[in-house]
Amino acid sequence: MQASTILIVTAFLTSAVGAANGNSTSINAQVPTIVSLEFHYNPSKVSAGVACGLYFIASLCLFTRLFMNRAWWGLCLPIASICKFPVYSLSRFYANWCTVMSIGFFMRIPLVTYPNSLPIFMVEQFFIILSPAAFLAFNYMLYGHFIVNCVDRHHSWIKPENVAKYFVISDITTFIIQGVGGGLEASTYVKLGMDILLAGLVIQTLSFALFILLVVHAWRSILRDYVLPRQEPWGPILWILMFSSTVYMIRCIYRVSELAEGTGGYLVTHEVYFYIFDTLPLLIGICVYIFYWPTKYLEDSAKNTLNVQT
Repeated sequence: MQASTILIVTAFLTSAVGAANGNSTSINAQVPTIVSLEFHYNPSKVSAGVACGLYFIASLCLFTRLFMNRAWWGLCLPIASICKFPVYSLSRFYANWCTVMSIGFFMRIPLVTYPNSLPIFMVEQFFIILSPAAFLAFNYMLYGHFIVNCVDRHHSWIKPENVAKYFVISDITTFIIQGVGGGLEASTYVKLGMDILLAGLVIQTLSFALFILLVVHAWRSILRDYVLPRQEPWGPILWILMFSSTVYMIRCIYRVSELAEGTGGYLVTHEVYFYIFDTLPLLIGICVYIFYWPTKYLEDSAKNTLNVQT
């Protein structure tokens, strides 16, 4: 895992340097284009290609994990889903959105050649900005399954069956708000679009911060019952949730800060920060699930509970 993590970080630092070098020259187009108005720099094809490739590889790894453990989903996790979808479908949904994310980065490549193409720009913005909502949703679902299957329900502030429902509704709301903002931003209502997009990101960040507090509360409540997670088969799930949620929050804070600066802000006009504080944290967050697929720990917990009962 350490070697893979170093490889990911090295690849991204390389692409970030390439992006930084690409930012050394500003756009000189006499007629403003969508790219010049939105990014204020020429997007790096190399960086976009690296990001696209890494997310695509992560997507393939997640699909491999999913299909290798397909029987486990049906036999070892006979739990009612917190939402109206079976666990298998939720995991497939998660992996699919990793693929969508890679497509978003791929669309940055033709955007350099066609800087005034509204369809390409909208697809690129839509996939990159909105896809992470699916990553957050996976954490909500994992939290619910963890509370229901591994510990007592009193450790959760919110009824575990409803956690995913409430937070997904919140994310869908912000999803719609950000979609409207992104669409307006690509039209003549740039300022209004940015304000709406910022509002959606702020609400999403506050909502996700509440979820992190929910996880922290559950963790502290478990410790108050003199239960040591590191000695339990489900212990890694708490670490996975906290780690991935923390790196996702880095991305949320960056996005809010970027838009709050407005058009021409330092973060907006330097592509290197987009890859360091947006793309890289999300990639690290999803790669955790490649190495620590949560089904294993939920299955071990279910077996342990069954042994205790018999």
